[in-house]
Amino acid sequence: MGNTFLNLALLIIFHFSVATFSMKLTNIVTDQSALLALKDHVTHDPENVLANWSASTPVCNWLGVSCGSKHRRVTVLDLIGLGLAGTLPPHLGNMSFLSLLYITYNSFHGRLPAQLSNLQRLKYLNFGNNNFCGEIPSWLGSLTQLRELSLYHNNFSGIIPLSLGNLSKLEELRLFENQISGPIPSIVFNISSLQMIALGNNMLSGPLPSFPRNLPSLEYINFAYNNLTGHIPKDMFDHLPNLKDLILNVNMLSGRIPANLFKCKKLEMIYLTRNQLEGSLPAEVGNLSMLQYFFMSRMIPRQIGNLQNLQYLSLRVNNLVGPIPPAIFNISTLRLIFLSLNQLSGSLPSNMGIWLPNLAGLYLDSNQLVGSFPMYISNASRLTGLNMSHNYISGYIPHIVSGLRNLEILYLDLSNNQFSGYIPIGIADLKDLTYLSLSNNRITGSIPESFGDLLNLETLDLSRNSISGEIPKSMEKLRNLEYFNVSFNTLQGEILDGGSLGNWNDAQNLDFSGNNLSGAIPYRICDLNSDLRYLALNGNQLEGALPLSLINCSELMIGLSRNDFTGILPTKLFQNLKALKEATGYGNDDDYSIDLSINGFHGEIPDAIGELRLLLALNLSHNTLTGPIPPSFGNLTALESLDLSFNKLSGKIPSRLTNLTFLAVLRFQNNNLVGAIPRGKQFETFENDSYTGNLGLCGFPLSEECSNDETPEPAAGDERGNGKGIAFIWKVVMMGYGSGMVLGISTAYVVFTTGRPWWLVRMIERDLKEKIASWIRKKNRN
Repeated sequence: MGNTFLNLALLIIFHFSVATFSMKLTNIVTDQSALLALKDHVTHDPENVLANWSASTPVCNWLGVSCGSKHRRVTVLDLIGLGLAGTLPPHLGNMSFLSLLYITYNSFHGRLPAQLSNLQRLKYLNFGNNNFCGEIPSWLGSLTQLRELSLYHNNFSGIIPLSLGNLSKLEELRLFENQISGPIPSIVFNISSLQMIALGNNMLSGPLPSFPRNLPSLEYINFAYNNLTGHIPKDMFDHLPNLKDLILNVNMLSGRIPANLFKCKKLEMIYLTRNQLEGSLPAEVGNLSMLQYFFMSRMIPRQIGNLQNLQYLSLRVNNLVGPIPPAIFNISTLRLIFLSLNQLSGSLPSNMGIWLPNLAGLYLDSNQLVGSFPMYISNASRLTGLNMSHNYISGYIPHIVSGLRNLEILYLDLSNNQFSGYIPIGIADLKDLTYLSLSNNRITGSIPESFGDLLNLETLDLSRNSISGEIPKSMEKLRNLEYFNVSFNTLQGEILDGGSLGNWNDAQNLDFSGNNLSGAIPYRICDLNSDLRYLALNGNQLEGALPLSLINCSELMIGLSRNDFTGILPTKLFQNLKALKEATGYGNDDDYSIDLSINGFHGEIPDAIGELRLLLALNLSHNTLTGPIPPSFGNLTALESLDLSFNKLSGKIPSRLTNLTFLAVLRFQNNNLVGAIPRGKQFETFENDSYTGNLGLCGFPLSEECSNDETPEPAAGDERGNGKGIAFIWKVVMMGYGSGMVLGISTAYVVFTTGRPWWLVRMIERDLKEKIASWIRKKNRN
């Protein structure tokens, strides 16, 4: 009997041991199968990081996998930042012991499989920085153990599901940078454990939600960059005793800032900029002793000077009015002050800088500030960025600015300012300076020779002043210079090859326009720097032919008008202008122009210009160009302005120009063009003055009607040959020597006795009048 009982007991123990072993084996195989399914769904593994995910290696030793010590089940799957791409298989829903699932910073895409709702032990879920799409699944609300739900920086759309209110243990909800729309559900704020909610950079709309209960754990709220409207609820901050960060900028919130906001004594950061908030800033802001980052709007209260821990103050783009409270400049902890793009007025305190030992950036640009430059600014010795542009500050730029030895950005583009006097020589002591703009002032004198010591300088803008003298040869040492603008001054002298331009190998934008510079363009200009993208020499006294090296600058936008350049227009120059043939990502539409007007260029217009399909404006007026208008101009489909006036162009107007459907400005005046003006599209909008001074033209909009033999040729016709025919007739009529004398006299007799063709008579009369007038002028000078 005893043996029978013992045998039965052993049999039961053996049975349960086998069953338990079998269950564990089955579960390990389940986890392994799920992970291998995930591996199969990975389409891109650049570093081959999943190589050890194989049956020959224990699952718990696989990369990114951790197992629990008790059940030996997979509890953690952490694949952060491995560069993987693919989709998530439904098999992951079988990993029932999983508590942490992180696949952040990869390129997984598609929708989230519904089987993930089986992961009832899941506490931490982070799918951020991937390409998942579709609506945020409502089944996420069934994962009641979740502490973190992060789906940020994906392509999720639709609304925030109400079921998320069931996540009673949730601490962090991060859904920012998606395409989520609709209102923010107030039910989310029933979660008393919530510490962070980040919903910024979506398309959320409607009012801010109400807070139905105290949320003592909530420290961070970010609803920025949405379409939220309405007032900030007056009682909102009565329920947020421990709030540290409030970020509501770039919405459409209106009304006043509730005074009870400042009951949140632990606030360290406030962003309310770029809304439609009204009224003045409550004085209670001075009670926020822990505030470090302040980005708000309207008038600046003087109590802000009480924030003795403040490090960042940003009130930019807020329509702020009134003076800047001097107390701001006494907060010694401040590192950055942004007050740009407002309507602040008054003058700056003369002692500004004495109490700012930690200040790194001061940005007061685009306001209505007056007075003089603060004399003690050099005491802010850590300053690296200074922008006072677009104000009404006057007087001299003081020499003490040279004391800012850490300055990297001295930005004094003081348009609508009134700085006068010479450029302080001491600016050259700012050895780290990379950006210097003193444009739009009344500065006189010359460019200091010492500017050649600013070896780190990348941008120099001295435009629109009254600076005279020559460009110092010492500036050839500025090898890092990328942007140089001295336009609209009274500079003179030559642009020396091997001089000031000689070593600017990184220069991309050079503007010398509106001065009195003479000589020729440096002949090696694009041999030394093939990356040059913009060259403006308009309105000088430069002369000579265009240097052949210009063909090496394939992305060049060029302006050479109002000079004395001569020679023919080089075909290769236009053939190599790739920036006007295909988009390069550099510049904007305003750059896509060529202006060679008011010079002495002669010869025919190169056909290659017709290949510049991105060209918006072409001005070749006031030269002595001859021959026909190239039919290839019909390919310039983006062209908005075409000026070929005051040349000696001949032949018919190509009918292909009617393809230019964006053409708004057309000037063909004072040439020798003949025949019928093309009809259709934009050509129906141009008036007489676009064609005056071409005695051989006829048809709309001119009053002169065309005869039957002067109808426009088809667009595909060889219109260039037509111009050569007219030129030949002209030569025959005017030729009075050699073997053509008899023919010339006979033709002239027919022309003047019959008065036909009328256009040729007028052309000859006009030419004779010009020659007689020229002869009389010469005689008078003698």
